[in-house]
Amino acid sequence: MVDGNFIASVDIGSSKIVVLLAELKNNRVEVFGYAQASSDGVRCGVVENAKKVAKVIEKIKEEIVENYGTDFQHVSVNISEPNLKVLNQSAYTHVPSGRVRDSELDTVFKIIESMAKTKMPDNHQTVNNIIHHYTLDANPEPVNQPLGKKADNLGVSIHTVSASNHHVEAVENSIYWSDLGLSSIVPNSMASSEPCLTQDEKDKGVCLVDIGSGVTDLSVFKQGGVFYSSSIQFGVEQVTQDISEAFNTSFQEAERLKIEYGQTQVKLGADTLIKFQQIDDSNYYYLSHESLIEVIRQSYLELFKMIRTKLNNQNLYRSLKSGLVLVGGGAKMTDCDKLMHSLYKKKVKVGRINTELISAKYEWLGPEYACALGLLLFGLDDSKSEQQSSGKNSFLGKMGFIKGFKFL
Repeated sequence: MVDGNFIASVDIGSSKIVVLLAELKNNRVEVFGYAQASSDGVRCGVVENAKKVAKVIEKIKEEIVENYGTDFQHVSVNISEPNLKVLNQSAYTHVPSGRVRDSELDTVFKIIESMAKTKMPDNHQTVNNIIHHYTLDANPEPVNQPLGKKADNLGVSIHTVSASNHHVEAVENSIYWSDLGLSSIVPNSMASSEPCLTQDEKDKGVCLVDIGSGVTDLSVFKQGGVFYSSSIQFGVEQVTQDISEAFNTSFQEAERLKIEYGQTQVKLGADTLIKFQQIDDSNYYYLSHESLIEVIRQSYLELFKMIRTKLNNQNLYRSLKSGLVLVGGGAKMTDCDKLMHSLYKKKVKVGRINTELISAKYEWLGPEYACALGLLLFGLDDSKSEQQSSGKNSFLGKMGFIKGFKFL
């Protein structure tokens, strides 16, 4: 959300919470403020204790205000939900005047909202709606901007994401109890996709995979828009846990081994020995680097197989003509993209931030910040939608509405 000329985002993760502050300059988001702190009250990407999360966010906000001399009141925030539900819906309405007006747009949205209520579980609520495309009359050709166009009938296709009331309320309270206002709630992988995917990739079919500390989120795009979103309770903390169990080390020692020596494929050349300590033992031991790589490799393979199962169950695997894009802290593991390619036989790459959309310090442009950066784009989108009259395109070039903010 924009406060004056500022946009703020809060990325709530399992291991850390990140807050970014930016402003719009020359039609590009320029990030000038950054702070983070260790998470508290979050498990596997899910807010379990909103009061603890709020205290962390409040502390980060104070740090940003002190360091950058800039206050902010509204933020866009992410949500990760193990029971995320996805609906792809279409609605149609007659256009009596022969030209599409605001009233027809309002009508199709009300139809969509009514349909979603009957299809989603009783304990769920809509957190995100993205318009896939509009259609006019019997012409199947997608239309991005229907307002004012000639037609007797208007159709709209929308991707609706719902989450449990409990999880949405927990995220909302985390923001409100930190004395901030909430502009939008966006699923992790959908936020991460905005600065990392091209329109061509979305047109041809691509899967954005956000590998976090405690959870992995994915969204599939095809025919230009988001089509499917899901969440897997498996992140890089599990890789650390597997290392800990394999070599009888503490979690902290396993994390050090992962960060300093981690990779998913063995390189050519002689194996080396790595010094480490075991639990409750002051002596030092040595492990083979190749044996460490094998543990990490097996952990990543387990995750990649779960993702493949999700895609196969939705009949989406073959539609990924542009392959898969990896982001999140887990995407920094050396050669994880090559490992996934060897399993999937599809294009796989680590996502890169589109610096034509976002400008920031180099260290803030890594794949682990894709979600926080994408939330800034959604925040800007929200503010522009409030300022623009109904029917105009938003900054992101899409038309949709998020958590009650309509982009029409």
